[in-house]
Amino acid sequence: MKSKNIFEFDISPDHQLRLDQILSKELPEYSRSRIQKWIKDKKLLVNGQECLSKDKIKKVSKVEIEIDEDEEIDVSPEDIKLDIIYEDDTLLVVNKYSGMVTHTAIGNYSGTLQNALLHYDPRLRKLPRAGIIHRLDKQTSGALIVCKNLKSQFILSKLMQERRISKKYIAVVSGSLKSTLVIDKPIRRHRVNRKKMIVDENGKNAKTIIHSSIYKEHVSILDLEIITGRTHQIRVHLSDLGHPVLGDKLYGYKHSKLKKNGKLQQFMENFDGIALHAYHLKFKHPFDDKDIEIECLPGDAFNVIRSLALEN
Repeated sequence: MKSKNIFEFDISPDHQLRLDQILSKELPEYSRSRIQKWIKDKKLLVNGQECLSKDKIKKVSKVEIEIDEDEEIDVSPEDIKLDIIYEDDTLLVVNKYSGMVTHTAIGNYSGTLQNALLHYDPRLRKLPRAGIIHRLDKQTSGALIVCKNLKSQFILSKLMQERRISKKYIAVVSGSLKSTLVIDKPIRRHRVNRKKMIVDENGKNAKTIIHSSIYKEHVSILDLEIITGRTHQIRVHLSDLGHPVLGDKLYGYKHSKLKKNGKLQQFMENFDGIALHAYHLKFKHPFDDKDIEIECLPGDAFNVIRSLALEN
């Protein structure tokens, strides 16, 4: 008899889309027909209730999917180099490169971390999202947790939802930011530019802590911790403060702000990324409850940016 496991995640309302369309965006590694079959076979519940593919979602809702152990995702493996910084029988932690997309998405099924993971360990084909439990933006580098079985994915996803996984970042930002701050401002998607998020009182709760900073006249190096994990959270909060991450043109970074640091300005003009790196993770191991603490060093480009920022 096949063993079954439950995969859970939250979805947000989108009044223009049917339930199966929302789920296709959330789980692009599964075909629409597979999602519809889950719904038809009552293996997919929304807020604990049976549903139809045509249903509309009116509020943030919990999705539960009963997944057979031999069910595989619809993503192709690719031989892409990975930087594995921790691994055991249950999970691994990878240092994602800047420029690499974390998950496949509609129209973007190649060159992602998912594709690379499936080549590294074909067993991950049997896990939603290839075992990845969180994500980093394409241009952000750093540590990501990947689970090797559904049970550990379920446990660690719960810890993530309950904010019991500590995540810290380092960033180089425009301007002189001298204060230690707690930024507690809700975030929602921009109504016109759907690729962008904004601070808005009607958005989802989002909390970022700036623990310390090294500041110069025109740039600062920040140590940050996120309590929530909203899309683009750090980038949006820093932009709202008037201190966008270097290289982050979507949220207000301009090369001209570095005109008194010519070397840094020149480097950033040729750098296709942002100066944001997820350097630290701390969490309980899903099976033996031991503390796992990961330090993840940034790559060469980030180190050049940080060095040039400190020169003047």
